[in-house]
Amino acid sequence: MLELPTLQEPTYVCPGEDYSISRAVHLSRLAAFYPKCRECAHRHDTSQLTPQTIEKIDASVQRAERATLFTDQGVRGIYLNELTASKAGEMAGAFASLLWESTPLTLKETDSAPVSQLQKRLGPQVVIGHDDRPSSPDLVTGVAKTLRRMGCQVIDIGLVSRPCFWFAVEHLQASAGIHVTGSGCNPAWTGLDFVGAGAIPVERDHLLASISERYEAGYQRPLRQSAGQRTFHAQAVYEAGLWKHFHALRPLKVCVGCPNRPVRDLIGRLFQKLACKLIPVVTPVRSRSLRDPNDPDNVRMSQTVVQQGAHFGLLIDDDGQTCAAWDERGELVPARRLTLLLAETVLTEARHSHIVVEESAFKELLRPVDRRDGFCATAAPTLWGMAQAMRASNAEFGGGDRGSYWFRETFPTCDAVLTLAKLLQALSRSDAEFSVVLAGL
Repeated sequence: MLELPTLQEPTYVCPGEDYSISRAVHLSRLAAFYPKCRECAHRHDTSQLTPQTIEKIDASVQRAERATLFTDQGVRGIYLNELTASKAGEMAGAFASLLWESTPLTLKETDSAPVSQLQKRLGPQVVIGHDDRPSSPDLVTGVAKTLRRMGCQVIDIGLVSRPCFWFAVEHLQASAGIHVTGSGCNPAWTGLDFVGAGAIPVERDHLLASISERYEAGYQRPLRQSAGQRTFHAQAVYEAGLWKHFHALRPLKVCVGCPNRPVRDLIGRLFQKLACKLIPVVTPVRSRSLRDPNDPDNVRMSQTVVQQGAHFGLLIDDDGQTCAAWDERGELVPARRLTLLLAETVLTEARHSHIVVEESAFKELLRPVDRRDGFCATAAPTLWGMAQAMRASNAEFGGGDRGSYWFRETFPTCDAVLTLAKLLQALSRSDAEFSVVLAGL
């Protein structure tokens, strides 16, 4: 009896899942516009669906597809739909592959071989951390797993803000760091920020493009053995270094809003020991424009400052770095005016210091800084550009139009908590209102 050949049904596995589904389930998910179908390799297998449904599926896929998840300053994508723990791990592996190329050979003597006969490469030391988005713990697990597999010594510092993360990378003298964060995006998004040795941020024109190329081209494990992982409580050390900035302050009333929980909690602890009164302003996790007076969060801050009779208000974005200020009248303070005020505060403490200014604001701020016995240098308006310029000129402060203000601690850092401290210091030098102090610049 002739047996007819049986057709084997293809295996369908949705992105981010480790179990297979039947073709019927595959088609039903396509028809229901299941989010993971947008990046599925089988999304074009649409037979038996109506032409109208297929047309809608194609339209949704075209809207969702992007050429790359790599942005100018990191990686950003919608959690699960675009960026999974596995994919984040592969991107971290590409970064680790580049780190290994700059890892020198280290001589190590053992009982079985003298130092002259044995050479061993010690893996790069990489700090990992994450923000408080619900998706972040999942991604940081994938990142840590791949880094260990690539022979990197992993140091997990847990839930931290970006300024605290930078501090940990520099404090531990690590080779690099990967911060899992979706800062600057809506709640459904997540991503990766990379930093190099010395907490220098990685951007597209400075290594990030190489990470993207290595990720697309593929890479190999440098060793057969995996490395270990340990933890470090960076928050306590980071916070201890901030206390010296919060002293000799008059009892000011301050409105502060921030969607980043670590930053929000830190400010709450700092104000518990101050004579100043903190008025928290509810700020959701969302993409916002700190320069737009009509942004809902900006309007809320302005109204709260006036209603509460506060001396000023400060809205910190979820990166823990970018911020905007309001005076006692609820008026948004231009970033250049705030840069000049902070520069004057720094120069009062350290005359003849270098001040770094973003290119767009350099001409306007050059003469005022010179009149205050400062030396003004210019920098590209990027995290990498400002960090490099601060180091090159050994500057005490940096700022401009972007709402990011830099200070020299043990290393050049951009930290909104330090911005808050300097504003409190500036307004504690007299009893004048914020608007009056700005008018006198």
